Amino acid sequence: METMISFRASGNASSGFYTEIMHDGKTLARHNNSGELSLLLENGDRADREEIHCWRAEEAVETEGGLLLRGKMRLNRFSADLGVTVHYEQVTDRVIKKTVRLHQNDIPRLYVAMRNSLEPARTPRSYWSFDHNEHHGGPAYGILAEDVYPAAGFVSEDGLMVGLLTDSGWSNKWSRLAWRRTSRGNTAAIQVTDPAILRTATLQERAEGRHHVTLALGESYGHARIPYENGGNGRYAFLGRRGYRYAIAMEWRGQGVGTVVLCDCDGNSLSKLDDDNLFAGGRENWQSYVGRTGELHEDGHYSFFVDESSGLDSREVRIFESAPETVPWHELRQGEDMVRTAFIFAEQCDATPRDVRLHSQLKLAEGLGFQGSDLEKVLYADFKMLTWVTEPGVDEPLVVPSTFYFEMYFRDVFWMLNGSKDAFLNENILRRIGETMNERHEVDNIITGYHGSIEHTDNEMSYIYLIWSYLNQKRFGIAPDMEKVKQSFDLITGKFDPDGDGVIVTNNPQSAMDIMWQNHKCRFASSQGYYAVALMAAQKLGIPVADAYIQSAVEAYRGYYAEYGSDGKFVHNFPDNQLGKHGEAAGIIANIDLEPEFLSAYLFDRPMLDSQMVIDTLEKYPVSPEGLMPNLCKVDGTRFTKDVNPFNGGHFWPYGIYANGASWLRKQYIVLAAGKYHGWTKADEIMNKRCEAELNFDADQPLSREYLSLTGDPKQSAPHRVFGWNLIVLSIHEWFGSRKPDWDPDFSPRKETA
Repeated sequence: METMISFRASGNASSGFYTEIMHDGKTLARHNNSGELSLLLENGDRADREEIHCWRAEEAVETEGGLLLRGKMRLNRFSADLGVTVHYEQVTDRVIKKTVRLHQNDIPRLYVAMRNSLEPARTPRSYWSFDHNEHHGGPAYGILAEDVYPAAGFVSEDGLMVGLLTDSGWSNKWSRLAWRRTSRGNTAAIQVTDPAILRTATLQERAEGRHHVTLALGESYGHARIPYENGGNGRYAFLGRRGYRYAIAMEWRGQGVGTVVLCDCDGNSLSKLDDDNLFAGGRENWQSYVGRTGELHEDGHYSFFVDESSGLDSREVRIFESAPETVPWHELRQGEDMVRTAFIFAEQCDATPRDVRLHSQLKLAEGLGFQGSDLEKVLYADFKMLTWVTEPGVDEPLVVPSTFYFEMYFRDVFWMLNGSKDAFLNENILRRIGETMNERHEVDNIITGYHGSIEHTDNEMSYIYLIWSYLNQKRFGIAPDMEKVKQSFDLITGKFDPDGDGVIVTNNPQSAMDIMWQNHKCRFASSQGYYAVALMAAQKLGIPVADAYIQSAVEAYRGYYAEYGSDGKFVHNFPDNQLGKHGEAAGIIANIDLEPEFLSAYLFDRPMLDSQMVIDTLEKYPVSPEGLMPNLCKVDGTRFTKDVNPFNGGHFWPYGIYANGASWLRKQYIVLAAGKYHGWTKADEIMNKRCEAELNFDADQPLSREYLSLTGDPKQSAPHRVFGWNLIVLSIHEWFGSRKPDWDPDFSPRKETA
């Protein structure tokens, strides 16, 4: 096959060596003004600062399938030497991997920011980013951009789509923390870190002939508190500067709904500051708020106006100024290496919304050495782009469900990482979740940057802690924390089964359907099944659990399968509901009900349900021509209404949206896997169709989605795009033999424990 892009060394020993990216015998692009990279360096107290533009190597050496450039530079300002190596690797005929390694052993710490600019050799036709196939310049991914996936590039003069990609946030030490949690909800983050991990040339730069797509790692905008004048009636005046950004931080309380507005010197409104759940009413306690502006266009007097007309009170007002000057924050410690990786790809295709998104994901997976189908590559690439660093200065991974779910949720990360072969992430994240355990032995549901979280509820988190501990032992040979395992076991048995009969009655389904909380204890199939699986996991880990006790929990789970009058036989999701026409129980099925059956078979090769029980339940689901099954529905074909539904807190969605009957890949695929395990003849066809649908149902969005709509309009599918927990599909495929473990580049053989 013809190589779409390649590379070659250029330059000489006197002027330095650099690399050219080639296509069809011609130079397609160079880096950093015919260099390799640019660096911004500061010492530990940030008193000294040095910029290195267009670094070139002292030597260039061809390797098998690659090119190695290296050199050492004297940093006189720091009395230190910095070693640099750049390695190019031809991964495929369309993907090049570029790895930069920095090393110094003279100074305890250097702060580093690195820019890798891909510069087209000739004026490109256009630029693109993941969510803008015609990108008009500036940030293309990061806090200052809307795109949900880091990919940007250009279309060459002869129609070649060229892209620049990054390794994961954990490997390249970036995150996208535009928001942070507070004690009441989410608000903006004051610190602007990783403002534009990717950017394209601005319109002015293009007009001046300075074309580029730039990957920027380790950049932050410094911020400082500034004085203001309290004008009364909620108005806070300050002196603003052109090109700077400003944030107002304060505490508030009140009953009404307010707004915060940026005004000019005459009090005219310029922009309303965004906030998630802005001043959602009914708050008696003081709550935290942060609002952040964009760049100011002129120097002058400005003010923040806090609308207090609805009875809101504010206090502890602070205003921060964020400078546009970059501050480096990545740390290069003495005697250590800093490794950063980028990927360059090319494809002969139009830069349509679909092709831009699809190839950005496929080429990243291929660049990382991943093997599999297109869907598997997309799921893997999306997972990598959701694996971040927790926050600046906290060198721990943060694995988030999606760009806009910026916190690490225990349930989501369990399914994500058990689709991954990364032993380090599985061990690290489970350990840190265990560290959230309180004095009642409950683990927290969330770990998030810039804030704490105390969210201990009667959901399935303790079950998952036991199950994941066993999975880590089984998959990687990782020794469990037996003290916490014992504490989790004591919690679930003492709290959920105090009489010791193995039967669970609780106020929620203890699963991903956590919008069905009841004000009294009820029977839920998923709760009972999860309890049984958790007992099996505890026994495998060495907790003395009697076989008879486990069997009593299993029998209780099996009891949810019964003849339900005219609705027939199936595993009933919630037999204690009163949603029927005359207050009797309506027949309800949900994907979550067979989730424990899947886990039992997947973990232990131990079915809890008979095959007929599983098949009878699956036959009750309506299936669309595209292979989409609702996550929740009534077996008689009628639909929940706003007045009659199982959702708590007044929540309701039209049928086919979110919890009310949308098709969730992770949930549906697990149900289908259980069916396949039990010999359901329709399973393979529907599984194949559902995989195809994830990339083709909403044609311009070939990516991992939270759910696909069953309203009849694909565009009503989930706004949460690039979604992580669907990665479990990979482990299901491996379970059934269609994947091999070493197709995942993160795979390492299992450690044998003593």
